[in-house]
This record gives sequence, C-alpha cells and structure tokens, in this order.
Amino acid sequence: MDNKRRNRKGSHRPTRTGILLDDDASADLGNFRGHPKSLQDYSRDLSEKSYTICLLLLILKFRFTLASLRQDALSSILKALTVNIEQKFVEQNFVTLVYQCLHPIKKGSPKEMKQAAHIIGLLSMITTSVDKVHEAYEDVLTALSQGELKSKLKTLEITGCLAVVTFFGASNSDETEQAMKLLWDFINPEPGHTIERKDSPAILSAAISAWTFLLSTIDGWRLDHKSWKGAISYFSNLLDSNDETACTAACEALALIFETNCLKKFSTEVKDFHHEGDTSIKIHPNTELKENIIKQLRRRLIETSNENTPSQNPNTGFNSVSAALNFLEDGKCLNSHVTIGGQKLTLSTWSQIIQLKFLQHFLGKDGFTKHMMENENFHNVFDFIPKRRNPSARKLYIPEREEVTIRFFQPPVPRHQDCSLLPFVSREEKQLEKKMTMSPNSHLSKARTRLLRKQRQLLSKERESDCFGFGDEFR
Repeated sequence: MDNKRRNRKGSHRPTRTGILLDDDASADLGNFRGHPKSLQDYSRDLSEKSYTICLLLLILKFRFTLASLRQDALSSILKALTVNIEQKFVEQNFVTLVYQCLHPIKKGSPKEMKQAAHIIGLLSMITTSVDKVHEAYEDVLTALSQGELKSKLKTLEITGCLAVVTFFGASNSDETEQAMKLLWDFINPEPGHTIERKDSPAILSAAISAWTFLLSTIDGWRLDHKSWKGAISYFSNLLDSNDETACTAACEALALIFETNCLKKFSTEVKDFHHEGDTSIKIHPNTELKENIIKQLRRRLIETSNENTPSQNPNTGFNSVSAALNFLEDGKCLNSHVTIGGQKLTLSTWSQIIQLKFLQHFLGKDGFTKHMMENENFHNVFDFIPKRRNPSARKLYIPEREEVTIRFFQPPVPRHQDCSLLPFVSREEKQLEKKMTMSPNSHLSKARTRLLRKQRQLLSKERESDCFGFGDEFR
C-alpha cells in the first residue's frame, strides 16, 4: 500500500529541467529518482549531499558506492562539455564545479584526478566571465605550487589543465610566466630540485607543448630576462632525440623562440674570448647556435626520410621539422590552411599554429570543431567567424497553389438585336480587353512578371543552400 502511494505521489512530481545525459550510465540512480539525470543532477552528485544519497542507496541495497557515483558524474559532465557548449550551465555552476573538481585533483583516484582536471580546463574555455576564469587560474596555480602536488605534473591531464586555465585566465604576462616557470621546473629541473621527472617522452613532450602554448601568448619584450636562459640549448639537444614527439615539441618551441625575436632571453650570456695580441672580442653565440640548429634539422629530415618515419601531423598534415627548417632559413612562416566546418582558416604565424594544435589535442577532433563553430572565446582567439547556416534553409516555402487575380471594371454590354445570349463586343471593347490582358504594361502582365521573378529567386536560394554545405571534419 505504501509503495502504491509513493508511486502515485511520484507520478505527479514535475520533471527537472536540464540536459539529459547517458540514460544507461545512470540506470540505477535514474530508476531510484524516477527520471533521467541532467547536468544539474551530476553537479549535485559531486557535492557533499552525494554522501547522503550514497548512504540511502546502500540502505536500499543498490550496488552503488560513493566513488562510482562521483566517477559517473565526472565522466558525464566531461562528455557533455566536450561535445556541447553548455553556456548557461557553465555560467551558473562555474565556481561550484571548480571547487568540486579541485578536491579529486588533490585527494581523488588517478581516474578522478584526470577527469576533474580536464573539466576545469573545459570550464575555463567556455565561460565568458573574466573574473571567474581568473579565480580558477589562481586556485589551480596555488594547488599545483604546493610541494606534495608538484608531482601531479607528471599527469598529462594536469599539465593540459594548467596550460588551458592560464591561457584563458591569466590577466597579464607575469601571471602567465608563473605557470610557465612551474612547467619549466618540471621540464628542466635544477640539481637538487624537489621534482624528479621520469624520462617519459610522452610526458616530456606534453610539458614542452604546454610551455610553448603559454609562450605563444606573450610578446617577446615582456618576457623575464633571467628565467629562460639556456632554453635554446636545451631544446636543440632534444632535436637528436629518438622520440618523434619530443623532437616535434622541441622544433615548435625553437621556432616560436626565434619568432619572438628576443633570443638573448633564451640563450647564454655574451662571453669574452681572448685572442692573440691581447685583443678582447665579444662574440654572441646566437649566430653559431642558429646554424647548428639548421644543421640538426636537415639531418633529422634526412634520417626520417630514410627510415620512412611519418613526420607529419595526422590531423593537419603539418610537418613541424620541415616548417621550422624553412622558417630558420628564410625567416618566413609558411601559411598553413585548415578546414573547419567547411570553412578555411589560415594560420600565418607559429603562435597560431601552436595554439590550434594544442587546443585540438586537448578537445579532440570533434570537440575542437564544435568549439570553433560555437565558442565565442575561440572566435576571438583565432579571429574566426563561422558562417551561420539557417536551419530552415532547405525548407523554402513553396505554395501549393499560385494565383494572380486582376480586377477591372467592365461596363454593361448591349445584346444583339436577335435577343441571343451572345454579347455584342465592339472593336473598342476588344482593344480595351487586349490592352488590359496582353499588353506588357498591363496590370496582369506586370503581376505575372513579379510572380515569375519570385519563383526564380526561390529556386536560386534553394540551389545555394544545396551547394553551401558544412562538413564536420577537420582536415
């Protein structure tokens, strides 16, 4: 009896509004609540209230633990924010979600930590609030600057999260360089440093890409004079690496450093060399260093061609080694073209190329295309204006019946003298009727012309809508 009353009462309860997600992923909890879960539901699952829900589920003998509840919420939110721009949900829940995701980063399982870090990055690139994203930047930087959490940078998702939050949340170059220093201490730790980096090519290349990604946002003259000494030498040594990803990351970093036109901030100091006759000559190593890098890149291209090693990016077809060599030799960055949603985007600088590659890797192919088409922050970064397609473009209105009605006054006509029913039409009346119906200047002819012109316009628009199609691929 109690069950029937409970079911009857639940049937009249209004359904919560929200974006419905993954019915199968939340089958147990969805059946308990009586409706599919929404983003708001998953957000609540990350809060302290989820402990009470989990306890209730255990009492009811549901095989649902707190960890699985939290992982289900994180994975569902991650999927939703990657493939959709849930602007309203993000703006309403930004601060709460960032706070809830920082906890798994500090104390969660490895899987929860990766998902939570990725979600914070997605929130930062979706929100349009400068204050909110700057607050997220401060929280993430503070958390990862703590001694026990610095080792988290070994995780690819944590590195990506730090880079994305800084890219969208840092308010000036000094704040950007703070995150870059944190990454640089991991990339090239000093002797006796607290961070012990394992020589994993994937982790190393990811950290270098994140560092280069942040460098692309700073003008060369704003960079600190002492923080990046020896960076050129370090990256040039990586050009001889056996790992293709580490070599590619080093190539892009070197190309961007030379593009900043502030080599003295990345190279060693000028030294005095004494020659015969006690003559002191100051020699700057940049010229010789550049020539050595060009030789290394040429040797690398020859080795990859002999070994048939793929050196192009599979998504963009971009060869970083070849492009960096051409840039150092000619001083010009080759224009690279990518197709996004049927539109061409031209990348004319290394900064643009590096930013696009990093964000595409962070979001994935489909997610990046979705954000490029609908995320206003991406439109501002790449100066990209998508051509909005009218959803009803293929449904042009074509009337089933077309009529043209013309009204004119006709005076009464006299009958024949034989009283027949046939009207008597005079010559003047015939000319008047011809003038009003067959003349090019008649109202009927003008109306017919307008109708034909309208039909041609409708047909032309229909053909344009068929020819102008958007593809979802990113070539």
